[in-house]
Amino acid sequence: MDTDVVWGIVFGVLSCAAYTAAAVAQRRLAVRTAGPLTGGGRLAALLRHPLWWVSLLFNGGRAGFQVAAVSSAPLTVVQPIGVLVLVFGIPWSARLGGRRVSRTEWRGAALTSVALGVLLAVTVTGGGGGVLGDTASAVVGGGTTALLLGAAWLAGRLRSAAWRSYLLAGAAGVAFGISSATVKTAVAVIGESGAIGLLHTSALSTPVIAVLGLFLAQAAYQGMELGAPLGITTLTNPLSAAVVGVAFMGERYAGGWTGGAVAAACALLAAYGIRLLTVPVEGDRPKAPDAAGAGKP
Repeated sequence: MDTDVVWGIVFGVLSCAAYTAAAVAQRRLAVRTAGPLTGGGRLAALLRHPLWWVSLLFNGGRAGFQVAAVSSAPLTVVQPIGVLVLVFGIPWSARLGGRRVSRTEWRGAALTSVALGVLLAVTVTGGGGGVLGDTASAVVGGGTTALLLGAAWLAGRLRSAAWRSYLLAGAAGVAFGISSATVKTAVAVIGESGAIGLLHTSALSTPVIAVLGLFLAQAAYQGMELGAPLGITTLTNPLSAAVVGVAFMGERYAGGWTGGAVAAACALLAAYGIRLLTVPVEGDRPKAPDAAGAGKP
């Protein structure tokens, strides 16, 4: 594994740490914001809350580290590292919520870590990967923006808080994964052509997709615990990035069909681990105090 890819992994881990802090802040903000974020009044209240700006600060750090990561390594290497957000976030959120991490959640963290390690071993191990061409940038940027807006519109019409959260979280993961591809392209174009590169389709679509993803992720935490929406976002993020990387950027998994089969098996193992993280066993949860004991010291 060459030095650039190693640095890409390091920056990817730092990006995960920053994103975890942002996700925890957004979850705490969701608890303080009643109802889904479908009304203008609620959105205005959201923007006035200090936790929103704290989450923006951490998301800015995540974006910076992510740019450094995808500039050093292919998307198929960088994006799977995002699974570590769950390993970082579940214990942190549990701690702030005043509970212990369950045995089931620890098993899930271990499984996702093992799956991630093997997945990295079979992905691209050299070179920085390609970038989006002009036509691909327009297709990916425009198509993703339309998809995200459509998902937000549909979510606003779902009565189930759970399904609304799942849809919004999946869309947020797509936004974060695709923005990694567009920002990688924008950095390359600006490096080659200078300031004029800011007018490239990828450079223009990146902030739009990233901001939509930020609001979609915030809305996904309304009425839900951290684990479920964060788990779905963590899965759809590398999946969407890998699809774009392979379809439009000339990236591939090492080892041919064998490497692809191993990667698929690791994805299934990671999905099972994430299920353990996001759906803890009831018996592992701390019992609520009974009514007679409520209010006693």
